[in-house]
Amino acid sequence: MFKKLALATALLAGLTSTHAYQFEINGGYENTDFDGEADVDTLFINGKYYLNGVQVKNAPLAEAAFLAKASNIGLGYAHASIDDLEFDLGSFVGTNTFIVNADLDIDNVGISGEFYIPNSQFYISGNLNHTEITAKVLGAEESTDNTGYALEVGYLPTNGLLLAVGATNENIDPIQVANYGFTTNFLNAATLQDDTAVSLRAKYVTQIGNHFTNFEGLTYFGDETTYRLGADLYIDPTLSVGVSIADSTADDSDTIFGVRAQKFFTPTIAVGVNYTTVDEVDSFGINGTFRF
Repeated sequence: MFKKLALATALLAGLTSTHAYQFEINGGYENTDFDGEADVDTLFINGKYYLNGVQVKNAPLAEAAFLAKASNIGLGYAHASIDDLEFDLGSFVGTNTFIVNADLDIDNVGISGEFYIPNSQFYISGNLNHTEITAKVLGAEESTDNTGYALEVGYLPTNGLLLAVGATNENIDPIQVANYGFTTNFLNAATLQDDTAVSLRAKYVTQIGNHFTNFEGLTYFGDETTYRLGADLYIDPTLSVGVSIADSTADDSDTIFGVRAQKFFTPTIAVGVNYTTVDEVDSFGINGTFRF
């Protein structure tokens, strides 16, 4: 009787504390309202393939790949559309005011990779992405595009802590759009423009008392400087709540405040929500994660 009970307990513990996955797919939607003057609808989907199966055991499910130092290759796509955006072309046509409505479509695709060097504390990552912006005004259609990149090298001095330095140019990573939203990524793109910038990034996942926490920061140094800071509290291994801020040194730049939450209903399925606000620009988003 006691042997059967012990065996059942061990099996249950294994099911609840350990789970392996090798693929992860994320998808979601975000709506950004520019004080009632324009609406941005952003859709995204991305996926990662881990070179080795990721084991989840006695740690937050959302941080499993990072804590396991799981090397991966990713592919992402994001689409943002803005309908009836008002432009004043008066100065171009010789009148005081000439208001026209424009529709904008932004398509962004990228490939990325993260690699933890075996038997060492070193890390490298990179991504290559392409963005195309199409504007439709007065029946005419014009497009522009650019290719961006980001490269990083990093070091993990202790378990759960990553310090990285890199270089980036015109980088709009669709996975970053998915993780941090349209507004924050637009701030980076608009501030840095076509500068080649140096990046500094840190991430630290640790246990404080009975709860795990995640602290992360990223800054870009170009002609202007942008930064993003965030923190998450894991109420339990399946549930997190977090806050973030982002800003830049550009003139008239305003701080972006954000809150987010994520819940894993099973070890393979999660749902998250996020909200950001800055100077009458509000964004609401929802996302889902599926692992197998």
